[in-house]
Amino acid sequence: MTRPRRGTYACTHVDLNILRAAELGGAITCVTVLRRAEVWAGHDRDTHVQVMPGSAVTPARGARLHWVEPHLGMETRVVAGPAEALRQAMHCLDSENAVAALESAGHEELLQPDEVWRVFRSAPRRVQRETATLHFDSGSGNETIVRLRLQHVGFQVEPQGYVPGLGHQDLVVEGCIGLEIDGRKWHGEDRFALDRDRDIHSESLGRHVLRLRPAHIFETWPQTLIAIERAVSDAKTLRRLRSWRNGATQLRKNGDTPAEAVVTGGVSPVLRSCVGAQPEE
Repeated sequence: MTRPRRGTYACTHVDLNILRAAELGGAITCVTVLRRAEVWAGHDRDTHVQVMPGSAVTPARGARLHWVEPHLGMETRVVAGPAEALRQAMHCLDSENAVAALESAGHEELLQPDEVWRVFRSAPRRVQRETATLHFDSGSGNETIVRLRLQHVGFQVEPQGYVPGLGHQDLVVEGCIGLEIDGRKWHGEDRFALDRDRDIHSESLGRHVLRLRPAHIFETWPQTLIAIERAVSDAKTLRRLRSWRNGATQLRKNGDTPAEAVVTGGVSPVLRSCVGAQPEE
């Protein structure tokens, strides 16, 4: 048994973050509670401690104080409730990490979707401007952040895009490039082999795959974005060439000539119909 503060006693095996909060006369909250529940909480490793406004508390090294009264309830006297912790995280995290925390809270079932949406609607406007939609099927905060960044530069991005015979890829960009977002944890040789099998299957279906590590997202993102842009551009060009080739082949089978297949501004209506596309207006 230890006494972190006068009148407060704790077992020696108590969580160190809770012990630190008890020493300050407060409760763990914000990203500290989220991380404890394995919910995305950004990269801040300080202990976030909620204390009552006006309390005589001296800030301690490694601790960040929240001088607030809880609005959405407490789990215990020394642990903020999940909704309250998520609400406070909206003010601590930058916008993209805040959205990632919201989606992760829903994905990990820390809160029900309607509870997450309620926190989102009360979040600062900078967070609400980050996205109009929350995807609770995003498998990690890294997936959410990559999706948001790509959408901000104009890409269409589908989370958990379906691949026949494969299942789902983390993100599908413009319907032609699959992104697999690898986490920090090492999953062993079996996981490595399974990931490569998935990549080969996707390539066999004509969808190129890029695998991103955390460093590609948080350390070298400009170069990563260039690689994604190039991969998407190349995939679209190849898709157009294949469409033209398939259409030209069909025209020859019909005894026609593909000489008029390519017209200014794109593919002719005849060729477009051969590949199942809608004629241009």
